[in-house]
Amino acid sequence: MSSPTATNANLTPSKTNTADASPIEEVAAAVVVEQPPIKTNETQEPDVISSVTAKKPEQGHNEIRVVQDEPALASNNDTNDRRNSAINPSAILETTIEGLATISSKINPLTQKLGKGLDQVRQYAQEKFGTADEITELPQEYKDLEKRVDTIAQVHQNFLKVAKTYNTPNYDYPVQIQESLIGFTNTVTNQIQQLRNKPDRAQTVEHPKTLSHAIGRVAIDGAMEVGHDEAFGVALDKLGDVSNKLGDARLAMDSEIVTKFNTPIQVTLKTAIEGANKARRNVQLKRLALDAAKTNYRESPTVKLDAARSQVEQAEDEFVGAVEEATHLMKAVLEDPEPLRDLADYAQIQLAYFKQAQELFSGLVPELEEIRVTQESMYRDADE
Repeated sequence: MSSPTATNANLTPSKTNTADASPIEEVAAAVVVEQPPIKTNETQEPDVISSVTAKKPEQGHNEIRVVQDEPALASNNDTNDRRNSAINPSAILETTIEGLATISSKINPLTQKLGKGLDQVRQYAQEKFGTADEITELPQEYKDLEKRVDTIAQVHQNFLKVAKTYNTPNYDYPVQIQESLIGFTNTVTNQIQQLRNKPDRAQTVEHPKTLSHAIGRVAIDGAMEVGHDEAFGVALDKLGDVSNKLGDARLAMDSEIVTKFNTPIQVTLKTAIEGANKARRNVQLKRLALDAAKTNYRESPTVKLDAARSQVEQAEDEFVGAVEEATHLMKAVLEDPEPLRDLADYAQIQLAYFKQAQELFSGLVPELEEIRVTQESMYRDADE
């Protein structure tokens, strides 16, 4: 049998001893055939390359192995498909959740709870992406209660934003901030001097920070400078005394408002309203669980329908119970008389403060008027 003929200049048959070799051994002789890449069409994909390689068999094996490269076009199409599927966020989320659920179910039976949580996450994501098949509607009465509770909560929050002003003593005297800086500088200077002369008597005098106290300080200081033997000095001293008392009354009013108005509002927000909102969040979780159970029921095979139906019934019971509890708590917020008591306390505190102010100045005005009349009479007599 003659050796294989080469139809290409690069094909070189190896020489064998035909006298000693059998016809099969001649065919199985070591032959290395390499064919350069052939492009079948100029428009064909660059990766579509065909090559044939005949490798020399190992010793003891008489065979020729031919390896032909597969076209790369199919793999490119698969890659593009995977890239296109990766662009879809819903597909990514679905694949991730399914993978986590599968892993968790294999690790431990206790992780089935995690699988239920992932079902709720999947349902929530599908609702956000608009791909959910079914969303359980809440009763209209429940929705109306939610709006009313949100309104009550917003009113409480708005009151706190304004009423927290009573926590700051100098809210009616902003200049106090600047005076505090000047007073701090003077205090440091005086303390340094006092420490040099009398170390044991270094003290800092703290003045009340209300507008009434500021008026009182100015009036009393002016009376000392003018002198109490002058009518103007006497009037300043009386005005200063009343202003300081009014400032003390205002600080007492602020403290009482914080105690009987601000604090109760905060308590209502953190207890009754927050309890209702927590129950509302639980309703949403139970609704997601119910919708996820319904989706699982629709997708379950026939052999698992009974178990899936049981899960739906259980989820429905939990959802109804959560709605009833949230409804009860929201009605309690709306019917609670405590906010009315808080408003009444605030009005009573304000009334007491202004009543005290009226009493203080009702006594001061006649005294100042008497001093004025006396001084005016003396002034006219002097002119005459």
